[in-house]
Amino acid sequence: MNLPLNGRIAIIDDKYKEVKPLMDFFSKKRIAFNYYTGLKIVDFPLDPNENPITLLFLDLNIVESQHTPKAVISTLHPILKSICPSKSKPYCLVIWSKKINDFADNLDKHFRNNPELKNKQPVKTIRLKKSDYFSYIDGAYVFQDDKFQLLQEILHSELENISLMKNLLTWENIVHQNISETISVFSSLYPISKDWDKNMKVIMFHLAKAVIGNDYIKSTSDDLKLFAAFSGLNSFLAEKIQDSISDNNLGTIENVKDDIWEASSSNKKKDSLNSKVKAEINSKLHLIRKLSKLDSFEQGNIYFIKNENNLLKQILWKEKYGKFITVNILKSKPNLIQLDLTPVCDYSQDKKYIRIIHGIILNSKYHMSFDNSNYQIKTPIFLINKKEKFFLFDFRFIKTTTKNEIEKRKIVPTIKLRREICTDIQSQLSNQVNRPGISEL
Repeated sequence: MNLPLNGRIAIIDDKYKEVKPLMDFFSKKRIAFNYYTGLKIVDFPLDPNENPITLLFLDLNIVESQHTPKAVISTLHPILKSICPSKSKPYCLVIWSKKINDFADNLDKHFRNNPELKNKQPVKTIRLKKSDYFSYIDGAYVFQDDKFQLLQEILHSELENISLMKNLLTWENIVHQNISETISVFSSLYPISKDWDKNMKVIMFHLAKAVIGNDYIKSTSDDLKLFAAFSGLNSFLAEKIQDSISDNNLGTIENVKDDIWEASSSNKKKDSLNSKVKAEINSKLHLIRKLSKLDSFEQGNIYFIKNENNLLKQILWKEKYGKFITVNILKSKPNLIQLDLTPVCDYSQDKKYIRIIHGIILNSKYHMSFDNSNYQIKTPIFLINKKEKFFLFDFRFIKTTTKNEIEKRKIVPTIKLRREICTDIQSQLSNQVNRPGISEL
């Protein structure tokens, strides 16, 4: 059964005896869960988006004396508001009820129409009837042990048929398992003893030294050593996750396609994603919003600077782009920026210089007006301050400066490009610098 392994299961039922067999099953499988009676809102999480649930078992009849849809929904509403994640976090709702159709349709309608729950709807609702698994003995419901297999098969079948949700859950479990295995791989290199902590610090030292180098490791602070060591662990973990996905697969899925894209002509491709969604995806993949300090030096930092030496006009070369484009862009007063492209190892070795290239930030409507050339490179379109923009960097304006010089300007970097896109920019810069050129008649 493909169940979340990281504690993202919640069970809400005021009858503890009726859900104890289910909790016993999870406990035997070492699957973490949270149990709530539903009778006290104060017992619920303070923030439903903190470690949000993936699977919710809910008894519809928390207060069995209520027999009208309005009364039942009124009781369930604050419970669901308190525990169901928002921000479109996908989860599955398992309705665990004595009468399978009682109030379930009303609850579905309430999810769709109520403004407080509209963004908390489940991806799928599974309806289970308690009487299929319990016998009513001496005024209480008792779980039938021979129905365990039936319960497992139904849950497995229902969860298997959720398509992409199932794949996301499998991926989440793969990540969870590999993090645990990565810790075990490195922590078991020495047996647990009074010297274990000291021995593990030796391992972390050598992992850090592999990044920082022999010449600088002695002068590097412990914090930077730890950061460098975990960079190595992160690389190991990422490869391990990728191998697990390749070996075990994420499960079957159908119709992964965009009908509009497939129907459009090859020379003028269209798709169903609007520009804002594309920009937001690019931002998630390549951009980090940060609240930094003046001395927060990292590769990828973007510094907004003044237009020194009229660099804007030099980057927006009208002989290359035409007077119309250049004049219109300059009228919009684009921001001049600097990108920190200092190699990560140079920061680990605490070298005193910083390498930066200049560029500009432009409105997305100009994206098609620029092509990546030998000395300029444009980024994908990002969502910056809720506006669609992109960066254009010019390799002709590369500069080596110092931390002190940047600190003097008192410019705090508020956004940062992730390492993957910085590596791509470095690669194209390297090609430009190393290109030998030829004589040609």
